[in-house]
This record gives sequence, structure tokens and C-alpha cells, in this order.
Amino acid sequence: MPLTQAQQNILQLATDNNGFFDPASSPLHGGALNKVITALQNKKRLGKKTNKGYPLFKLETKNITSTTSPVTTRKGSKTEKLIKMLKRKNGATNSQIQKALNWQPHSVRGIISGTLKKKLGLKVLSEKNKSGVLIYKIIN
Repeated sequence: MPLTQAQQNILQLATDNNGFFDPASSPLHGGALNKVITALQNKKRLGKKTNKGYPLFKLETKNITSTTSPVTTRKGSKTEKLIKMLKRKNGATNSQIQKALNWQPHSVRGIISGTLKKKLGLKVLSEKNKSGVLIYKIIN
């Protein structure tokens, strides 16, 4: 069974943390995080929680990405265009995204929190510039 991008990200965080996943280090929160952890436990990838976090099973400490494929967006889709906008050095404002994709403000916020952060596991930074306008950026 292939792993989702969110599951891959959780396993990578655990690998980077000496074989333990610390939920505080995850971009996911609440129910979304719980679902990913439960799915990984059911797939025998993560163990039960300890004081250090959730341990990786020995099988996964070698190379997580060898059995997984990256999540991709459909070429030419609005999601792909949005990701390109957010990867720019200066990122993009909500109004720039609205104009470029012909979306409402709530749709922009929804795709960033739902699709980009939760489904694709991307780290999206939002910060206000000197004018007080919120800028979104994808960070590595």
C-alpha cells in the first residue's frame, strides 16, 4: 500500500529525529495528525507513543523514500499554478492568488490549509509584510 505525502513527511521527521516522531514537529495538527499516525501504526511503520515520541519500526530507519512515490499535481492545474506562485522568492498575497486563479478569498485560504498543508504536506509560511499584507510562501 503506497504512503501518502503526509505519511512520508511524518516518517522523514522521525528519521531526522533519531527514529522518533515528535507530534510537535509536524505541520499537521488535531484530527489530521491523528489519522496519519493511526494509518502509519496500522501499516506497522510507527510504534506506540513513548516519552520520546512515536518510534519508527526498524525497517523504516534505512530508507523511507525507496518504497514511496511523490505526490504530484496535474500539469496545468490551478493547484500547480498556486504552488509555483508560492515558491517564488517573494511568495504571493491572497489578492494576487485570487486574481491569478479567479478564486474567492476563502478558497485561497482553504486550499492552502487543506490541500497544500494537509494533503501534500508542504510547509507554507504566512507572514505580514511592512504594509501589513499577508504573504504566503512555501518553505523547504
